[in-house]
Amino acid sequence: MKSTKILAFAFPLMAGGYANAEITNPNILVAYYSLTGKTEKTATAIADATGGTLYKIQVAKDYPTDTKERRKILEKEIEENFMPPLAPMDTNPENYDIIFLGSPVWANHISLPVKSFLAKYNLSGKKVIPFVTHSGGGRGQSFNDVASLCINCIVDMDGWSSWGASTGRGVKKWATQQLADMTK
Repeated sequence: MKSTKILAFAFPLMAGGYANAEITNPNILVAYYSLTGKTEKTATAIADATGGTLYKIQVAKDYPTDTKERRKILEKEIEENFMPPLAPMDTNPENYDIIFLGSPVWANHISLPVKSFLAKYNLSGKKVIPFVTHSGGGRGQSFNDVASLCINCIVDMDGWSSWGASTGRGVKKWATQQLADMTK
């Protein structure tokens, strides 16, 4: 059963939005953060299926490669709701109509770099479609996070969620259908 698409916040058409309007020839961005490569694999499949521009969200300072050290830092940052500074982007997400937004699920939520991305860029009126990868705990609050942090966005709560080992299975078909639903 397909879930309802919702507006994260009301956005009047007169302000330049397109509240649930269909889009023809959309400019698509597939922006994602990936720590281990699983979310990147899914993002690449979505970009291939939609013809979207693939963009990796990068933090200004990489996390350590040592798992124990990284876990310690991440636990502290999650507890403090820290938003890490991002590396400069070579593309402006504000220039796109549709943004597939990918993140690993960290402690039941979207990753901190994706939170930073949503805080940094004005995506008002954009159609934002979340996709997440997880280690077996499901999508948790990740889609709700996107809806609450993406001010005046049109967030598709029928996003993609996959367990790490099955990352990519069926995602091309899903992404193609998402795009078809918006561009009829």
